[in-house]
Amino acid sequence: MRQTGKRRRLARGAALAAAGLLVVGPLLRAPSANASAVVLVPLGEMAQRADQIVTGRVVGVASQFGIRGASIHTFVTIEVDSWLKGGRGGSLITLRVLGGEAGGYRLLIAGAPRFELDEEVLVFTDGGAGRIPTVFGLAQGKFRIETDASSGRRVLSRSLVGLNLTDGAGGPSPPPALVERAPLVEVEAAISAALRQ
Repeated sequence: MRQTGKRRRLARGAALAAAGLLVVGPLLRAPSANASAVVLVPLGEMAQRADQIVTGRVVGVASQFGIRGASIHTFVTIEVDSWLKGGRGGSLITLRVLGGEAGGYRLLIAGAPRFELDEEVLVFTDGGAGRIPTVFGLAQGKFRIETDASSGRRVLSRSLVGLNLTDGAGGPSPPPALVERAPLVEVEAAISAALRQ
């Protein structure tokens, strides 16, 4: 019986590896992950293309195998402070992120956003009409909100580690103008301006 369970886990891990995804578990060892290639989307364009934009606090992070066991997804629940775009008036939104840890296996997706419990975030979502939304543009669409110790202002930062950004024509993109330590009120104003266009 024990051997059967091991064989099932090995088969599941092999299916994930065959799909080109990084799997780390008790039975499989995987090579190091490469960067995910994505088109760099400027903040204003991202605001226009996103289905929803929210600020809030992460209140739940849970990973599980997909229906057929060929992938792992992490479900992130955010208690919404404000809907900057979209929204159905609810106080919670749940996002689905490819990757995570379940059943002793870890699926790592280069450039996927990472969320922590109690983290304050600004998130641009993709989808949501009839399906669980994802984060727009992998890690591009997730910003951490922190309070600057010296000024007391709420500021944004984001990590683009693991993303190989392109210009949309297949060439490398110049280093992005990251919204790094930018005041939240200024970014919210820029989002509002982009949505009025």
